[in-house]
Amino acid sequence: MAQKDQMTEVIPEQLPASLARPEGQGRVVSLLHRLGHHPPQVLLLEGATPRDRLVMGLYWAALLNCPGSDPPCLGCSVCRQIQGLAFRDLHVFSGMEEAIKIDGVRHIRAGMGQRPDHGRMRVILFHQAQELTPSAANSLLKAMEEPLPGNVFVLLAPLRSWLLPTLVSRSQVLTLSRSSDRRSDHEQVGEWQKRLTGFWRTGRGLFEHTAKKGEVSRTLVQEIVTACQQALGEAMQGEEDGEMSQLMVQSLDVQGLTTLDRVLHKAHQALNLQTTPALVLDWVGVQGWSLVGGSNAFQ
Repeated sequence: MAQKDQMTEVIPEQLPASLARPEGQGRVVSLLHRLGHHPPQVLLLEGATPRDRLVMGLYWAALLNCPGSDPPCLGCSVCRQIQGLAFRDLHVFSGMEEAIKIDGVRHIRAGMGQRPDHGRMRVILFHQAQELTPSAANSLLKAMEEPLPGNVFVLLAPLRSWLLPTLVSRSQVLTLSRSSDRRSDHEQVGEWQKRLTGFWRTGRGLFEHTAKKGEVSRTLVQEIVTACQQALGEAMQGEEDGEMSQLMVQSLDVQGLTTLDRVLHKAHQALNLQTTPALVLDWVGVQGWSLVGGSNAFQ
């Protein structure tokens, strides 16, 4: 992976071989092109997978900085540099491996008063923005309260509800759909959701899978927990679109749903602290089973 400078953290996730028009996201791409004429100070992209959100965030950076007559051309030196995270006016902070801390946010704030080095806009992108520490999030809020021309922020997160409401209130929010080229990954996550749902009902059918060496990676467990949170969001709205959300609606009251929300948030925190992914998934299973069974284990 490319690393631009000391202000940009390496993203331990495979980037696309080339920057391209995101597939299956026509509605969002169209909206981005409309917004490109007068970019919002803060763009929040939610939904889909971490990789989908990252690809769309980079597309937005290219749209704002490509010198072509119909940006982004996706082939010029600027677009190629953005794709490789080597563009000097692109600053990427990643929460994939650990929390996003205040030092990096302070560093970038110090340079925001200067004009962009090469492009039209300086793009400051937070990948997995839900991993901002409280101090980093507050520092980011201060930067947003004192907007300077030539700077835009991009927040990438599974759900807007994972971020501080004050961050969301300052953002233009767009929701991505699940892209077809990630269907196999979605099917794998869906299979794990079924296992979790079954375990929450019966207390069986999970550990024999997580016990297999190499069966679950950190990234996979992150996506499984994210999918559970999306099902929880549906349940909180009274929707029963899937087996998991249906079980939540039928088995949990408002307090139970809120407790499960805390459990899933703690699971993400544990992954960021390098806890063994299989153990995190086992813990989510046990805690969900305790909740659905009416236990007071969370009190």
